[in-house]
Amino acid sequence: MNYALPVWVLDLVIVFFLLEWVCLYFYFKRHPTGLNLGDLSFALAPGFFLVLGFRFTAIDSISVISLACLFLAGVVHAFDLYGRHKKAKSKESLDASEGSK
Repeated sequence: MNYALPVWVLDLVIVFFLLEWVCLYFYFKRHPTGLNLGDLSFALAPGFFLVLGFRFTAIDSISVISLACLFLAGVVHAFDLYGRHKKAKSKESLDASEGSK
């Protein structure tokens, strides 16, 4: 059995990735505990270039298993960014409460 999808699916992943970057940038820009542009870009760059490199090597199709692995990597990355954001937010609230004593 050959489970493959057309390469344009990777193009959708790249577009989604860029939309994610823009949305996170504007979200973090509104919140003082968020990442700055440089930190956000460096956090997203490895995944973006991984997907971009995968796109340039795919000729006609991409296997569903490869796409599932890319999806799982993105989900784990999202949880990592969320965890870092929550950790920075809780650290800032701890620092603020210690400063008020």
